Amino acid sequence: MIRSLALSLILWALALAAFGQTGSADTATATAPASQSAISNWDVCNETSYVLRFASAYIRSDRMQAAGWTTVQPGACVNIITPKDSPRFLFAESLPVHRGGVREWKGAIELCASEDDFTSDATDNCALKNMATRDYFAVKPTERQTAFIEPGDFGVNAEIAGLQRLLQDAGYKITRIDGLSGRRTLRTIASAKSDLELDKNATNQELISALIPKAETGLDMMGLDICNDGTARMFSAIAIQQDGNWMSRGWWPIDVGTCVKPYDRSLIGTQAHIFALQETKTDTGEEGPDRRLRSEVVTPAPFCIAESRFSALGRENCLEQGYAAVDFRPVPSDVDVQVIRLTDADFVEGGGDGLRR
Repeated sequence: MIRSLALSLILWALALAAFGQTGSADTATATAPASQSAISNWDVCNETSYVLRFASAYIRSDRMQAAGWTTVQPGACVNIITPKDSPRFLFAESLPVHRGGVREWKGAIELCASEDDFTSDATDNCALKNMATRDYFAVKPTERQTAFIEPGDFGVNAEIAGLQRLLQDAGYKITRIDGLSGRRTLRTIASAKSDLELDKNATNQELISALIPKAETGLDMMGLDICNDGTARMFSAIAIQQDGNWMSRGWWPIDVGTCVKPYDRSLIGTQAHIFALQETKTDTGEEGPDRRLRSEVVTPAPFCIAESRFSALGRENCLEQGYAAVDFRPVPSDVDVQVIRLTDADFVEGGGDGLRR
């Protein structure tokens, strides 16, 4: 009890220090003006175009506890009853039904979390409890409402923006995600309701719920899957052309017998290429030099890579930009989806300019 209260005081201090600071690769959080009155109701709202799940931490049963996950649709709020002036922390991420990977709304306060629903004390050793961690951000304790936002700042139009994004994820023709109910959006909404056998008067929230599994299924019908049919772990990278510009990215680890999806949109017109490395072991069981993927083309297609995770724009002057240049293998890009299965025979002994640590 003493330890829990002491840690709560520490987290309280961290909350005061971190208030107003948020962290995410491409997202931010916004808050409504704080109420000066004593409150116990706290609304957590989703003003983004993504379906989110969030974890929250505050004083529960005299202990600082984190718990998740709560799903909140675009344009919706979830009410949480919290003790008066309790320090509060949040972490959120988009559901993996959306194309382009999972987005995070995070800060710098590390607390336990897991992939499935969970509850944990702030004093827990996450590793000993077989839990991972997430970087939570602090929320002002007197705040009545906290809203997750994104650069588009959809606000009251988040529900329509979320519908547009899910319709696009599910394969419908939506060219812009702007939160505006234009004629094309309204026609597509009506078409989706018919396709999903919903009543024409179904609410937007009901349509969002029905579109989630359809979008999840749609992910399997788009993009690039790379599978490891070999005998050792692999690390993969891709190069894609979009709007006339090349980008190479890596690394995605692939355990034996598993697949990864480094690209989840249609491959048509992308001129996609892949590269991969395969781990090796010496006779003593120590890690040896990686084997590299064969190019299999007469004219090599070099792209930029780095030793650690990377995202490189362009394919020229790799060395001058601090990258290494290696030959990628082209992928047939005349269809929406490709599954590439790599075996031991696809790899050859190679140099050391492409380690992925």
